Amino acid sequence: MRKRGESKVDKRTRQRIVGVVLLLVLAAVLAPFVFRSPEQIRNALDMQIPDQPEMTAVNVDPVVTTEMEEAAAERIESEREAVRAAAQEHLQANPDSAEPPPAKEPVVTEDAPVPPPADPDDGPVLAGFVVQVGSYSSVDNAEAVVEKLKAAGYRAYSETDSHQGKVVHRVMVGPEIHKKDAERTRQQLADDSRFGFKGLVRIYAP
Repeated sequence: MRKRGESKVDKRTRQRIVGVVLLLVLAAVLAPFVFRSPEQIRNALDMQIPDQPEMTAVNVDPVVTTEMEEAAAERIESEREAVRAAAQEHLQANPDSAEPPPAKEPVVTEDAPVPPPADPDDGPVLAGFVVQVGSYSSVDNAEAVVEKLKAAGYRAYSETDSHQGKVVHRVMVGPEIHKKDAERTRQQLADDSRFGFKGLVRIYAP
């Protein structure tokens, strides 16, 4: 009988100890909330709850299935067939429109023969420019200068004219068709150390 009483006491003691321990644990858990202000509790909860992650928008291309591709191909082919059928009906209804108009025959015109341009070396120059290198009162002096120029490779000649009642003999080099060629000849005569003529470009009068 004594042992049964002692076992009952031990069981009650253990139950009390377990109850005390549970109370202590519960008190430890609830104590921060009891002794803290509402603001502190709110801050503590805010610190424990993480921020919501930002959601990144993802562009997802529409999925095109094989069935959709086949349906699109069939629709395109049917439209082509409809266009061909309409064109065929139009050609059958208007057969003349399918034939292209006859091409016009080109008109052949006989052009008059164009004479070839005259070669300036084949005959005398009818218009151009010459370089006058000097005027001399003596025909012998003029002819001597002409011969000297010809010996140097220049096309020189003399012509007789009157100036203020006196007969003068001018020595000319040329003629040239273009004025720029006559200017070039005048510069050559000026640079030639054998002559050093300061000539004058004039219009050639045959």
